[in-house]
Amino acid sequence: MTGHEAEDYLREYRAMLKSWTMAVAGFSEANSDTLYARLEEGQQQLAEIALAHPDKSYSVDMLINSRSRTWAGFAMERVPRPEQG
Repeated sequence: MTGHEAEDYLREYRAMLKSWTMAVAGFSEANSDTLYARLEEGQQQLAEIALAHPDKSYSVDMLINSRSRTWAGFAMERVPRPEQG
């Protein structure tokens, strides 16, 4: 994978992480479970990027930590949002 392809993948993963965060917080109708599964599937690719491109390892680490620390616990304990209307 070239450096450009790695950047593209990181950009796509970051966008998916944002979509998942919005779904978990209740600000979008997206399926947070499906997005979470896709984020999980991308972990291996992130690891490969970090190994192949050490200059991108900080970005990879930030993405992994953003997904696994704060929101993972929030998703499990989230109180349903009231209906708007």
